[in-house]
Amino acid sequence: MVFIKKNKSALFLLLLLILAAPTLCLAREKVVGVLLSREIAPYVSMVEGLESRLNAPSQRFFLDETGRPYSLSGRNATLNPQMYDVLVAVGPEALQYLHSRAGGIPLVHGMVLNPRNVIVDPQWQPCGVGLSIPVEAQFASILRYLPSIKRLGVLFDPGNNQGWFKGAAVVAVAKGFELIPLQVSRQGGKLEMIGDFSRLDAILFIPDKSIISKAVIQYVIKQGILSNTPVIGYNQFFYDSGAALNFLIDYHRVGQQVARQVERLLAGEKCEGETPPLYEAVVNEEVWRALKRKE
Repeated sequence: MVFIKKNKSALFLLLLLILAAPTLCLAREKVVGVLLSREIAPYVSMVEGLESRLNAPSQRFFLDETGRPYSLSGRNATLNPQMYDVLVAVGPEALQYLHSRAGGIPLVHGMVLNPRNVIVDPQWQPCGVGLSIPVEAQFASILRYLPSIKRLGVLFDPGNNQGWFKGAAVVAVAKGFELIPLQVSRQGGKLEMIGDFSRLDAILFIPDKSIISKAVIQYVIKQGILSNTPVIGYNQFFYDSGAALNFLIDYHRVGQQVARQVERLLAGEKCEGETPPLYEAVVNEEVWRALKRKE
């Protein structure tokens, strides 16, 4: 009788395992969908950083010239956002594309300068890593290398960055110096600086689509060197062109920051919101010596 009871118990357990097997088979590994606005080096570097830290498989897609996603495995591969547990948008175009299609799938962004300018929905809460270095951090770095600065020129288009300038001017005053607005105009094919250039202690470039061009950057840096005025840039091109101080963002590390956000969401935790990128203030030693900075 005992033997029969034991066999019945074993059969019951076996039956439970058989019934549970389909459910176990349904459990799948979580997957991350990644959409890049373009197939360019900074975006790819960010995604490589993302993948180096991410503890989940991911699949890359790119937007083509018509704004349609494709995969390197074939341009006919389709991106279905609902197939992924978390979506990552790399660049503004990818963010705009996925925002309208994500549904309830968590969406994280990277390599987007001003996400609020891309997604105008007031109910939307950004989640990811931006490209904007906080004003306080920028000014703290500038004062570390130029402690006696009193007048900092800023190149910008008021149509794009007047709000930034107003807020930054308040921060500058609190730190003991003044911001001077500057613009560059082109008259008859010749570039000309507009603003009080002669009494500046340094010139700061900020991201501005109306101002930034190779010609403008090189022209302003040349004028700065001629007047012994250091120019402050925000990427490797400025450094290579002769900017004295540069805020360099490591896109690979940005990808690792994005991976941290993604992993929180995969674990069922809340997003941290938007965080600033990790960056490094780098002096161009050759230019710095040429300017004979005493600080």
